[in-house]
Amino acid sequence: MKKWYYFLFAMFFILTGVFIDRYVVTTKTAMANDSFVIAQATNQTKSKTKGRGSTRTWVVKIDSTIITLDEFEREFSVHVYSLPADPKQKAQYKKSEANKKKFLSNLINEYLIYKKAIAEGYDKKPFVKDLLKAVTRRAIIQVYLNDKIEPKLREPSDQEIEAIYNQNKKLFTGVDIDVARQQIRMQLLQRQYNQYLSELIDELKGAAKVIRNENINL
Repeated sequence: MKKWYYFLFAMFFILTGVFIDRYVVTTKTAMANDSFVIAQATNQTKSKTKGRGSTRTWVVKIDSTIITLDEFEREFSVHVYSLPADPKQKAQYKKSEANKKKFLSNLINEYLIYKKAIAEGYDKKPFVKDLLKAVTRRAIIQVYLNDKIEPKLREPSDQEIEAIYNQNKKLFTGVDIDVARQQIRMQLLQRQYNQYLSELIDELKGAAKVIRNENINL
């Protein structure tokens, strides 16, 4: 049985909640073109990052911050994990040097903004601390659901997809037939996912003692 791994690092997906539509159609050439060249050193340099100092290959230096090749590869892997695509598409995406260059360019931009925000004390704001708690909780939940639910998903058959397509041809007017079939496939997977999720929540509610304060109108 194929596993359909989605999400983790993408902040916007996390902040919109766990129960968003996870199976969405994406183009195969997303983020494919960029002129940025990875600044990977050909020699070794001493990294003085907090908590550890070792001789490692670095990718880029941003003021006093050093992003090593290992750190970059791990960040890129998390990025690929978060993409709404099937394992085959993710594997193809991960092999692309253009995608890595684009990601590095975006990562540098992210670090520049992050360092500026830290310098202005945003990491100490109470709202940011609350936000981090919510993000951490939802990331853990999402990975848990990936492990527990997604292995149960059954790949829709060609007959199921064809039947829905034929019943809703007007809805797909002007849409490439392959794109339409992919959309139907994703919708069927989403339907399965929602059913398993509903069953899991019902089971947890049955085992837990949840009491709402009737004096608060929420």
